Amino acid sequence: MVWHSENPLDGAWIEVLDQLGEAVIVLDDQRTLHHVNDVARRLLGYERGQKLGGRCRLTTRGVDCENACPLTFALESGMDRVEDFTTTYHTNDGRALPLSVTVIPFCSEDGEFQGAVEILRPTAPQPGFFMAGSSEAADSLRERVRSLAGAGRSVLIVGEPPACRDVAGALHRFSGMPCELFQRWTGTWDGINPWPPGTIYAFEDQAESLLESQRPDGWRVVVGSRTNREIDPSFEVLDLPSLEDLASDLPHMIRSWLEEIAPRKTVDAAVLERLSRMARDRGLEELEEVLVSAVAASNDRIEERHLPTDGYHTALVDELLRAANPLAALEEQVLREVLERCGWRMQDAAERIGISRVTLWRKMKDLGIDRP
Repeated sequence: MVWHSENPLDGAWIEVLDQLGEAVIVLDDQRTLHHVNDVARRLLGYERGQKLGGRCRLTTRGVDCENACPLTFALESGMDRVEDFTTTYHTNDGRALPLSVTVIPFCSEDGEFQGAVEILRPTAPQPGFFMAGSSEAADSLRERVRSLAGAGRSVLIVGEPPACRDVAGALHRFSGMPCELFQRWTGTWDGINPWPPGTIYAFEDQAESLLESQRPDGWRVVVGSRTNREIDPSFEVLDLPSLEDLASDLPHMIRSWLEEIAPRKTVDAAVLERLSRMARDRGLEELEEVLVSAVAASNDRIEERHLPTDGYHTALVDELLRAANPLAALEEQVLREVLERCGWRMQDAAERIGISRVTLWRKMKDLGIDRP
């Protein structure tokens, strides 16, 4: 049931709302703005005393007003409130304003709708996993993406496929648009609602057909590419930093990526260290495959046993790479293993390895291996 009140729009209630530290707007039974407190005025870009009025959607210009109004949903479902409705309004000067909105409708005792209160809470868009770090390179990239998002131009992103895709999504969110308006190009505009306009993304080969297509008005195009390429001069070019530049951010980056793939899973610190090294050595495309596999193989927590154990990904190699001289460490480990299997019989061990007994003694001395 919706909230009932005899005088929901009287002066006493309005005074209370004006004392709140949150942005609040009050609508009457015609969904006309009855009152906007000072916090909401500042948030929406209206000065004190500047005239407000008319229906709510004409002032807030929300992207969901026509098709997914939270107030309509509350009334039709009989809910007493709708909380944390994620949407985007637009300020008086046209800037996108991502919000989490709580709507509280109220009715008379006989059930007649009398008005509603909306509480507007700004939300910060998520930067995505590739910009999750705190290094200077990550900070600089975030600022660059925010700047490009505000400019509204189409963008060419140069980097690895997972990074390009992630940054393209962040560019869209920083523009103030809901995630539902971010689309991946499939070769045709069929099935994509042309309005409201959003962001369309394509990577390398797929980009050709996108760039040749007749896109609907207002849509932003973002193209990802491994290398810089010739493209329409209207595009801004965004070169992503290398993983070496983001080396200190890799554990946090990978944790954020795992949270996107499987939000409720935890991960061992040793796993993050190993995955970070894998990212530097093999790149994000191979890492993505490993992450998806590890998520599928684990329950609540990702451990080292959930990572692939073939080839490069063996635990032995990971252990050796921690040594100052991995090749020497490998030779030492092989010699010790063979010697133990042969019961430390020098001649047997030398024959098993395929070297002379003198050479075996010399290698043992160089590597600091003492016979027990």
